Amino acid sequence: HELSGGMKQRVIIGMAVTLNPQLIVADEPTTALDVNVQRAVLETIAEVKERTGATIIFVSHDMAVHAELVDRLGIMYAGEVIEIGTVYEIFEAPKHPYTQRLIGSIPDLGGVRERLESITGIAPSPIAWPQGCRFHPRCPQAMAICSEVAPPFFEISPGHPVACHLYNEPQTIQLYENKSSEKVVPA
Repeated sequence: HELSGGMKQRVIIGMAVTLNPQLIVADEPTTALDVNVQRAVLETIAEVKERTGATIIFVSHDMAVHAELVDRLGIMYAGEVIEIGTVYEIFEAPKHPYTQRLIGSIPDLGGVRERLESITGIAPSPIAWPQGCRFHPRCPQAMAICSEVAPPFFEISPGHPVACHLYNEPQTIQLYENKSSEKVVPA
C-alpha cells in the first residue's frame, strides 16, 4: 500500500509529536503538495502547536503559508538572517531592501499592486560570498559601507531587528543589543 504525499507528511508529523517535543523543525512541509493537501498539512501543524504548545520552526519559501501559520518571521538571504519581525511588521512594513522586494514580488489578490517587484542581478555563490552585506551587489540602496562591512542588527522597534546599514541612525535607532533579559532569536 502506498501513501499520498499529504498522508506521508501527516504520518511524519504524527511521528514527530509522539515524544512531546518542545521544538519541532518543519522544513518545507508543504512542498510539492496540491493546495487542498497543503491546507490539511497546515491544519495538522496548527493543531499540533495548539495541543502541545511546542515551538515550531517553519522553513518555507512560500510566504503565503508563513502569513497564515506563524507569529514571527525570520527573513534569510544567502544563509543569513537579515530581518526578524511579526507577520504584520514583515508584510506591512518590511525594512530590509531584500525583504521589501520579496514582499513586493507576491501577487496581491486584492488588486492594489499594479506591478510586482523584482530583484535584479544574480544570487551570490556560496563558494565566494561577497564581502560586507551579502545583498549589496543586488541592492538598489547600497552604500559604500555595504560592500565593506557586514551590517549588525539595528532594532527598528522592540523585537524588530534588521541587518542593514540604512538603519544606522543613532538618534532614532539603537544598535540591536539584548538590553533586557528576553532574547530575540530567529523564529
